[in-house]
Amino acid sequence: MRSHIAAQLYSVREFTSNRREFEASLRKIKAIGYDTVQFSAIAAVEGDDADTPPRMARALMDDIGLECIGAHRRWLALRDDTDREIEFLETIGCGFVAVPMLQDEYDPYEADSYSRFVDDSAAVIEKLKSHGISFGYHNHAHEFIRSEPGGPTYLDTLIERGGTELLMEVDVYWAAFAGVNPAALFGRIHGRSTYVHVKDMEILPPEGGSRAAPFYAAVGEGNLDWDSIIPAAQAAGTEYWIVEQDAARRDIFDCMRSSYEFLAERV
Repeated sequence: MRSHIAAQLYSVREFTSNRREFEASLRKIKAIGYDTVQFSAIAAVEGDDADTPPRMARALMDDIGLECIGAHRRWLALRDDTDREIEFLETIGCGFVAVPMLQDEYDPYEADSYSRFVDDSAAVIEKLKSHGISFGYHNHAHEFIRSEPGGPTYLDTLIERGGTELLMEVDVYWAAFAGVNPAALFGRIHGRSTYVHVKDMEILPPEGGSRAAPFYAAVGEGNLDWDSIIPAAQAAGTEYWIVEQDAARRDIFDCMRSSYEFLAERV
């Protein structure tokens, strides 16, 4: 099984406000060594002042030598305007789409939303599948809320009721943030973990507060146990290691380089 290290373009969203910035960012990503990207929050393509239609974004990626292996899309758009979403995904050459979190009429802090999501997603999954597109859910920390002490988490509902065609795009940072062992989580989703979000967690001293706090770090520069996480994800079937760093304390492209170099020696 071949591994790919992908760049989640959300990480460099501040540098994609127009076509010129978007192209420059893609070229920097390619120069680091990435051959695949995940599409999310690209203002040049979908912002209020977008100047880069999806077909042009695809042409840029093709010209630079980057393949779009995934995208994050809003759930209600996927549910209510599935054909248009499929057209967008096919245009940018994307074979996997994930919901980054529940929003709108699906309250992400209500257990019932996750049951509804599982039920409502069945028809969307089938339609996407007919176009060769797989579907998944990306976690943050709130999916590990329990409805009652000792009861199941919201993520348990997705895992246990979702079926094998609902992929779990585990974000290891947010799992660890929630107090969950990422390696143990992978043990529950064998065959449903093709795509994984990787970023590290460092602890920073307080700045005006009373205690130290977690913050995002380049992979390998923080405290997560990659010696256990990587083998567990590989055993679960991970093929795409998607580097995402929500915020950085230094140049984000330098962080993306550090993450790439760390992973390139290990996956």
